[in-house]
Amino acid sequence: MSMRRTFALSLAIVALSLVAAGCAGEVLSLEVGTCFDDPPSYEEVTDVPQVECVEPHDNEVIGLRQLSGSGYPGDDAVAELADNMCVSVFEEYVGTSYIDSAYEFGWLVPTSGSWSAGDREVICFAYDPTFAKITGSIRGTAA
Repeated sequence: MSMRRTFALSLAIVALSLVAAGCAGEVLSLEVGTCFDDPPSYEEVTDVPQVECVEPHDNEVIGLRQLSGSGYPGDDAVAELADNMCVSVFEEYVGTSYIDSAYEFGWLVPTSGSWSAGDREVICFAYDPTFAKITGSIRGTAA
């Protein structure tokens, strides 16, 4: 899987890679509302450190969507689809529009390798753009 964070404050897009080995792991079993910390390395990561949301954490899963198709559509197409999917779930989960929120979103998406192993899931997550830890869930906070 690959991971991307979008930073509106700096108007820059930062891409970080998470590579799933194609087998089920914690990354592939994340659920909406799960809180997690960034992994220690972005090289060949198959899981992320899950954290209870009442504890300080880096990210919170705000939505899950499935991509379709038999052939991998390419990195750019997957990124565009993920952006659209995550914007659409952001307001429903957080309670305010992405543009008006104090939070940013990122996503975990299939790579060409994990796609060939059956991975089609886009995992949308929110985080504090200053990289400060979040304590408590952001669901419905309208922040």
